[in-house]
Amino acid sequence: MFIELTKEWQGRKPGERIDLADSDGKVLIAQGEARAVENDSISAAIDSAMKKAEENFSRAIDAKLKEFAHAQAKSRKNAVPAIFGQDGDGDPKKSFGDFCLAIARKDTRYLERHYESQLNVHTKAALGEASGVTGGYTVPPDFYRQLMQLIEENTFIRPRAFVFPMASASAQFPYIDMTTAQSAGVSPFFGGVQMQWTAEAQNRTETEPQFKMMELKAWELSGYSVSSNVLLADAAFGLEKFLFNLFARAVAWFEEYAFLQGNGVGKPQGMVTCLAALGVDRTTANEVVFADVATMWSKLLPESVNKAIWACSPTVIPQLLQLQDGANRAIFISIDQGATKRPTWRLLGGDVFITEKLPKLGSTGDLILVDPSLYVIGDRQEIEIAASEHVNFLANQMTWRVVERVDGQPWLDKPITLQDTTTQVSPFVILDVHS
Repeated sequence: MFIELTKEWQGRKPGERIDLADSDGKVLIAQGEARAVENDSISAAIDSAMKKAEENFSRAIDAKLKEFAHAQAKSRKNAVPAIFGQDGDGDPKKSFGDFCLAIARKDTRYLERHYESQLNVHTKAALGEASGVTGGYTVPPDFYRQLMQLIEENTFIRPRAFVFPMASASAQFPYIDMTTAQSAGVSPFFGGVQMQWTAEAQNRTETEPQFKMMELKAWELSGYSVSSNVLLADAAFGLEKFLFNLFARAVAWFEEYAFLQGNGVGKPQGMVTCLAALGVDRTTANEVVFADVATMWSKLLPESVNKAIWACSPTVIPQLLQLQDGANRAIFISIDQGATKRPTWRLLGGDVFITEKLPKLGSTGDLILVDPSLYVIGDRQEIEIAASEHVNFLANQMTWRVVERVDGQPWLDKPITLQDTTTQVSPFVILDVHS
């Protein structure tokens, strides 16, 4: 229910209208701290929208059930099950394993006709008799989406980052300059635009926002793996499970390592190593104490407070499990649970991710506080797979190569100086070594 405050309540001013649960609203009204809002048009609109959404959802469910019943009635022995969709979506003859087998036997015509997969040919810079051209087959969209879903399940940066689809090898787009320090009393978050209090009929000072340009390049991330030719001959489904998970997990690991620690040379620029990262000197060498955590939080960009996450090396775990607040109370392991229950991996309301992709305890970046939504991932939206039977011919093995093209850069090029002209904050706060 909507109520209008008649007295100050939890920092809210009298006259402010807020939406509360009916029980809470009635209590405030009974205590004389608020009054009910009559003819609440917002609640009515919400109720109407919810009813329409329920009706649409119900109609959609009914339609799908009818499709399912109709498909079952048409099913016949040895036919492709129509209940799994049209256009080959449910065709058991179309699988990632079958796709990889076609690559292994270099059946270009089958791949083009059956999967609409094209051979991308890349000419090497230094040509030789043994090199010539290299290339791979593009993964069909359905398999690409499945691969990317597996990649996201094994990462914590990509699902939270700003992913920018790239239609070419490079892409540029402008963004507001928030890192140029402004004069006292002027916020940096509007790119230099200033508002002024002016008297009637007085001239206004013109200001305009400043912009910067970001360039993303589709860097190539490639990897190799081998599989037994016996596996190829036995079943495409065994191959599918092996390669699908292997490729997805490998791509996920190496691209996230670059998103965290990449140096930007031929690869993404990592959050730990970027110019926008703000380092915090630790209190004691080779330790993480609550004072470090508090200082890191104070350096976080204010708008990132509700989106930021923590990440640390496994070598930091003993420090976290023994971490105490200012009153010497354990943070991860409370007194009532002791050591019998799993700790709650949250710190100041933010999730904590344990990853080997960060340096060991005592090094710069062993504990970080970052807002991935201000990290841009440039996705070429294409994965290539190629196979060769010659590399490991004597071992009777097939060599597989997978190639992804991707870039990653922070949205800022340096920390932000707030309007007091002194305080610096960043969406990428890194615990540094002891000074």
